Amino acid sequence: ESGDKRAGNNVNSTLQKTLQDQSAQQDRKRALLELLEGVAQGDKSAFARLYGLTHSRLLGVALRILRDRALAEDVLQESYLKIWRHAANYDPQIASPMTWMATIIRHGAIDVVRKRQAETPSSDDEMASLASDDPDPVAEMHLARLRPLALAAFARLPEDKRQLIMLAYLKHRSRQELSTRLGIPANTVKT
Repeated sequence: ESGDKRAGNNVNSTLQKTLQDQSAQQDRKRALLELLEGVAQGDKSAFARLYGLTHSRLLGVALRILRDRALAEDVLQESYLKIWRHAANYDPQIASPMTWMATIIRHGAIDVVRKRQAETPSSDDEMASLASDDPDPVAEMHLARLRPLALAAFARLPEDKRQLIMLAYLKHRSRQELSTRLGIPANTVKT
């Protein structure tokens, strides 16, 4: 029985530790959410606290991609400027605060890698024309907020209009094909 009792105590201890870890993670997430709200309102001290709580982990994200501390620190600095400018666009329904910020860091680091792999541009104009193929995380969050509105508006359309839109945009049917298939004038299809 003594062994069973110790095993039970170990299970209880492990369970208690797991619950404490989960509670600490929730507290950290709540604190980051509050700080991002402050940053969205222009609170510089909230931004400083956010930086203090997150910079080590986010620098680690950049370092794993770039493997160069100086470049990683540059990406970190630029990314925190993006976080400052776009904190009001953050949506906790889409991602946790750390995931959102890590995505911004990751995209910045990948952009640096791509720029380093490209031929060295000979002018500032060429340098300005280099762009990432990845979608901007801030724009993605904005689109993610608009999707439910677009889907709701789409659902309110009459069935024939929904069918027309789906054929045109998802099946890439021409105006003339749609006119013939649906028996409506081409100009009506365009409208």
